[in-house]
Amino acid sequence: MPTTNPEVTQWIDQMGDADQVIAYFAYQSLLELTLRTGAPGQSEAQNTLAVALGEALTAPAQEGGVGTQPASFAGNPFLAAVASQSAAYLHPPRVRIHLARLLGYLPCEAAVPLLKKALEDLDARDMARCSLESNPSKQATEALIGALAAVDPTFLTGVVNTLAKRKGAAVVQALRKAAEEPQPEVRMAALLALADMPDSSHDSIIETATRIGSAVE
Repeated sequence: MPTTNPEVTQWIDQMGDADQVIAYFAYQSLLELTLRTGAPGQSEAQNTLAVALGEALTAPAQEGGVGTQPASFAGNPFLAAVASQSAAYLHPPRVRIHLARLLGYLPCEAAVPLLKKALEDLDARDMARCSLESNPSKQATEALIGALAAVDPTFLTGVVNTLAKRKGAAVVQALRKAAEEPQPEVRMAALLALADMPDSSHDSIIETATRIGSAVE
């Protein structure tokens, strides 16, 4: 069983460095390692690296450490309420976004549970969605379908556009349901996806959209 390169943890920490030269070098080093590991025939190494990157991506903040609620929030009830409902992470947003991107270069199932968890991260979830899009596993499809439970229309539209590139009865069912969403941008994305599928049962759904008050639809 391959072991994680000890420099991986160091590079992950350095990606959050205030010195941009150090942060850039660390990301490039991780990118090169990830691309080499993502080559065919290295499944064990891919799984090991995916777990290392994914655990860093989803790692919670240490008590009193980076990622906890700023002291300035104490005087603002609204910001404090938002912060209390959001997970605090060990690494800053830019690092988590980079980690989610790197996982997209590892086409292994080990990356999926961690990317699925990252879909709850308001900063990194769109990059996690993109990385799930490039993962060929059935589990990635299931994670994307589950992401349709979100409420943000911009993110949901991205999820629908990603699902439009995948196949299977569960995907079609999810897109048909999305075509009934109250949010117009999500509905439009679902209708366009269904229109690209050679299935006559979608005709009635698309025909219904012609009677909606929206001129765009």
